[in-house]
Amino acid sequence: MAPLRELVFVSARRQNLYFDELTDALRHELAEVGLDTAVSVGELPAQREGSVSVLVGPHEFAALGPSGERLGSSRMRHSIAVCTEQPGTAWHERGARIAGLAGAALDINRRGVRALRRRGVRAGLLQLGYSESWRPPDPAPERDIDVCFLGGATARRERYLSSYAGELWRHHCHLRLGDNSRPNAAAGPSFTAGDHKLALLARSRVLINLHRDDRAYFEWQRVLEAIHCGAAFVSEHSTDFAPLVPGEHFLPGRPESLHLLSAELLADEPERAAMSARALEFIREELPMRAAAERLAETAERLLVQRRPRLPRLPVRIGPEAPELKLRSLLSFRRGPNPQNRELLATLKDTRLEMLELRRRLDELSARAEHAGALPEVEVIAESTAYAAAAPRVSVVVPSYNQSAHLLEALDSVASLRDAEVELIVVDDASDDGSLDLARGWIAEHDGLPAVVGRHPVNRGLPASRNTGVEIARGETILPLDSDNALYPSAVERLLGALDADPDAAFAYGILASFSERGPEGLEGYWGWEPKRLAEKNYIDALALVRRSVLEEFGGYTADRRLHGWEDYDLWCRIAARGMRGAHVPEIVARYRVREDSMISLTNISDVDARRALAERAPGLFAAATADR
Repeated sequence: MAPLRELVFVSARRQNLYFDELTDALRHELAEVGLDTAVSVGELPAQREGSVSVLVGPHEFAALGPSGERLGSSRMRHSIAVCTEQPGTAWHERGARIAGLAGAALDINRRGVRALRRRGVRAGLLQLGYSESWRPPDPAPERDIDVCFLGGATARRERYLSSYAGELWRHHCHLRLGDNSRPNAAAGPSFTAGDHKLALLARSRVLINLHRDDRAYFEWQRVLEAIHCGAAFVSEHSTDFAPLVPGEHFLPGRPESLHLLSAELLADEPERAAMSARALEFIREELPMRAAAERLAETAERLLVQRRPRLPRLPVRIGPEAPELKLRSLLSFRRGPNPQNRELLATLKDTRLEMLELRRRLDELSARAEHAGALPEVEVIAESTAYAAAAPRVSVVVPSYNQSAHLLEALDSVASLRDAEVELIVVDDASDDGSLDLARGWIAEHDGLPAVVGRHPVNRGLPASRNTGVEIARGETILPLDSDNALYPSAVERLLGALDADPDAAFAYGILASFSERGPEGLEGYWGWEPKRLAEKNYIDALALVRRSVLEEFGGYTADRRLHGWEDYDLWCRIAARGMRGAHVPEIVARYRVREDSMISLTNISDVDARRALAERAPGLFAAATADR
């Protein structure tokens, strides 16, 4: 048998860039030891003398690569599977099946090795370590990001990050949660990779690591990238982190306390920098990636000389898996596939909206009769002493309708804002629960804050209240704040800074920490500006800092009944269709209250008419999104 001459790294088309990054690092180190490498995309290469194939992330190749017949062929028996996924996930299970077909198997985590061996796969450890290819391309001018998070979005991670919001707003953060529903095959507004990721880590003082689920799996590649870039690593407790030493090279803790551990490091920059330096020196001297490259080459050499018996062809195809079958109730209108059911729900929603409009019309007629026909659009109820002379840059508009239970919390959050160039505009939409008196009393107690309370004589709805607030506003930017939500003190500072940095952006939006009576629920608005994604669903809340000129250009928030509850979504879609954009702030700027009786509960009965209306009002956006599919 000829000696090893070449390792061919096999990747799937459109696979996650994570695997390309690991492949590039291994190829870099193999080149350093004088071994040639190549890449084959979408296909296991034909067997050549002295050549062995390497599948980094075999589960992706199984899903996006060739048919199961090819995977069961002799070519697989001359390949090495490098597994990278956490045991217990569907990705690991799929990768383990491929590893069982390969001539050899390695895993980057001891936990993964043990899981493969329990399945009868003779797997070894591929210990990752220091590589010059993972050093940032250029030294960062300064570490201007205090806390960074990079990882796929899961409900668990969102819930914990949401619980950290009360501390994180005090620091400059960069929270980037990827979309797990699709391979992240290219870097973009919602996924950071390559040199851009290394540059981001080089600007970061602390990287927080949260596990995907309750398994204590040590995310080696994420840890090493942070260490290479000089960011201190704070992680929840894990297993299989040796030879790294907790407290010496990284800081472990319970998931409930990672934000507090991060704050301690941020308060002691010498210790943070020392921990980062110790970790970098340790992996450079004791954990070189070259050892992993040599282990890979040795495994390939053994594979060339050993003779393995032909494996039986698998009875099932290992390729793109069929969608999971879900039982559906024949009586379920909401989830049922019958188009007639969807139309019935649309009719039910429209009937309820029509009744709402009729009630408002009757209230208006009654009010006009009482006032002998003279009924103003809005009445000014209260005004602070500071209001008249103020020249604000930002107008915070708070529409309020029967929100006496939460209104004061929203107003207090405006008073706590660190930006002084703010005015507050409360628009009461004919409340009858005493919330108008609460707003008037609050204004009197905060006389030094530029603030005004206006009132609709009759109820007109949320979009009309927002539009009234815009008409009253004097600021160059408008920040709608629903009366049951609350801003963090740094909110306006961060959002306004994003607009100042991007003069062409129509608006700026950040991340919201959602909560309910049960406690932290998750995060909203963590994806960057992507019109194609926006055409699929709304991921941007109404709480965004919008240029006043843009709102005026687009006629404010729509009163189209079909878009009840989607008025902000409609605005974002029309902005995108015009070729304009939003600037994303990857920091938590506000708290979003989740309520079962919220306005969106009526909206969610059916989206049939709403989607038709969006397509009519922003045809360019939806036509482009359809063409891309």
